This record gives sequence, C-alpha cells and structure tokens, in this order.
Amino acid sequence: MAGRPALMVDSRVPDELLVKIYEQSGATVMVGRAVEGLPTLSGDMSDEGVAGPLPAQSPDDINTMLLTSGSTGVPKIVQRSVGADIIATHNLKLLGYPLDLGDRYLLMVPYASVAFVTLVMGIIALRATVVVGSFSEELGQRLADLRISGAYCVPTMLRLAQSRDGLEGAGWAGMKGLMVGGEHLDLDSRQRLARHFPNAFMLYGMSEHPNMAFARAAELEHRPSSVGRLMPGREVRFVEPGTSNEVASGEEGQILMRGPEMFTGYVGDNPVGDWFAAGDVGRLDEEGFLYITGRVNDQVNVGGNRVSTVEVTALIDRHPDVLRSAVVPIDDPMWTTKLVAFVVRRPDTTLETESLLAWLRTQTTAYRVPRKVHFLDSLPMDSSGKLSRQTLLRWATEAEE
Repeated sequence: MAGRPALMVDSRVPDELLVKIYEQSGATVMVGRAVEGLPTLSGDMSDEGVAGPLPAQSPDDINTMLLTSGSTGVPKIVQRSVGADIIATHNLKLLGYPLDLGDRYLLMVPYASVAFVTLVMGIIALRATVVVGSFSEELGQRLADLRISGAYCVPTMLRLAQSRDGLEGAGWAGMKGLMVGGEHLDLDSRQRLARHFPNAFMLYGMSEHPNMAFARAAELEHRPSSVGRLMPGREVRFVEPGTSNEVASGEEGQILMRGPEMFTGYVGDNPVGDWFAAGDVGRLDEEGFLYITGRVNDQVNVGGNRVSTVEVTALIDRHPDVLRSAVVPIDDPMWTTKLVAFVVRRPDTTLETESLLAWLRTQTTAYRVPRKVHFLDSLPMDSSGKLSRQTLLRWATEAEE
C-alpha cells in the first residue's frame, strides 16, 4: 500500500542485529515489530509520512530487498527490481507447472526469502490458491487434510517426512506438483524422489537470481550433483575462481551467470554489472546439464594440497552406514587446515570413527581424510532449511579448545 520497497527480515533476528540491518539498508520505518530507538509503524498503513499517493514505478526501480541466508558469512542485502520480480511471476507457467484453478499450493518457506516472493506470485498467476503454513514432520497428513496438490520443500523437509510415512499415503498420492529446491539434494533423496515423484520439479537458484536451472527428478537420478538444464534466457560462463579467465569447455570453474531475473546489486555496493559471480563451482556437460561441484570457499589448503570439502562430503556419504554428512575446515598449526567431519548414521547402524576413517583411507588420498569425526542425530539447519555451516564451524572449533 505504501508503494515503497520493503526489506523482509526473519522475525527471530535479535534486536542488536536488526538495528544493524536497519541502518545498513537505509530503512525509514519498521513494520510489524517494535525495536527501541527505531521508528515503528503500527496500526493503519495510512499513518502520516508513510502512505500517500503511490509513486510511479519503472521496471528498473527497486521492488524488494532480501537478506542472503548468511549460512557461510554475514548476510548481504539483495536488491531486486520491479522487472525482475514480474518476470519471476511467469516462470512456473513457462515451465508447465501442473496447477490451475481449484488447485491448492502449500507454501512453507520463510516470508523473508526469494522463494516466497517468487512462488507466491507465480502460483497466483496460475490461478491456484496459496495456503501459507509452517512445516510439520506429519507433512503427508497435512497435505491430505488441507487438500494440497502442490508444494515447495527443501530437502530437509523431505528427509524428515520420509522418516514418518515413507512419502506414501493419501496426502502424497494427491500431489500433482511437488517442487524441491534451496539446498543440495543427497543421492538417497534423489533416488527416492525419482521413484515416488518422477515429475517433481527441481529448481536451482539463489537470492541473486532465483531461477537459473530446472529439471524433473527422474532426469537427475543418474546425474549426481547436476541441477538440471539452464532455463530459457539464462547464460553461464566458467572462470578460474576469483578471476575473469575462462576455463576450457567442459572443465570446472567458478560460475558467472546472467538472466532476466538477476538482481540489481547489494545495498552499499556498486551495481552488479552484466555478469554475477556466484559462489558455486561447476561445469556443463555435453547434454547441457549444469553440475554444481563445490563452492569457491570450499577449496582449502591441507598440507600444501588443494581439497574440496564438498568432494570429501560426497565421499563420506557413499559409505553404506552414512545417512548424511558435512565437512568443515578449521585452522591447524601443523597442516595449515584440517578437516572435521560431522556424520549422521543410518538407523540401526553402529558406525564408529576408526571404522569410517579406515574405509576412507581405502577410497582416497590421506590428506583428504578428516582428522576428526563427530556423530550427530541430525545436522543443524538455519531458518531457511539450509545446512548451517557457521554452527558446524563453531562446534568444530569449540571441540578443539
């Protein structure tokens, strides 16, 4: 109603951080929460100084601002234009997402995320009904009770739901349009989706460009680490990390991307320019499938050897008794960096540290084998359902003290 760009912030952000975000964004008023020292809008949106005649907007004007997840560092503020948000509205129709008038779509992602902003508009454009709700491990029953025919899930949601009902039952049977994104999907989950929901939509993107690649679950079952083919109008280049030097065709490199939904830039920084340098490392295969093989900051030095923590994680996940794992690097006076693994065992298994390390030594070189292993019941997640690497780094560091 105010006709002004809004920055959506998770309600659980502590006041101290919220003040910093407020100042960094250049905001003029808070809506929905009172913080001492900050002007707060309460009651009617027509309060003097906020509402009034709607300002004229062009496609280049800023429409929404979003915090990045901050899972690997301090959140940045992403600025998205009117034009980029409008284009995002039409992606589901362009891809043939199978919902229409009379269908009901369960949206379980945080309001303060690019997935919420783009999906709520996209579902409405399809004439379906948006049902906003929170996640429950009894998801299958909720789908049945609410008569849901489409939903967006991050992989963690699917793993938790799988442990309850095996993704089977009336609620799951009525799903016409299951959608999965927001995080890397482990091999077990991919195979399960391909078996139960071969036409599930798999999406790859980020706050800076929400929809870059797309595939159906069945297409990715035998393509580990692939995120699908580029969507129409999207382009990628691959360069040596941190440079503009392009790598040879088919080789891995840092991903540069551009397309019609690309953000305008971060608050406080220069405009992003023609290409956005993503933090992901990847490649394109001969069929046009995009593979994400690591992160730029996942490359670490262990005793003079370059190691990818993503690569080591994928290796650990191959052990028959491992359900899921994550690997983080911490400083080490002897080796420069040492790897610490956090592992979730499969149910009813008794895998121990020495057994896992002995197996790893038969699979790879010694410098890729983690120096420490910690077993957990589950891996920590942030508010958007992604792995919280900051939490793991803190636990790994504290365990050394």
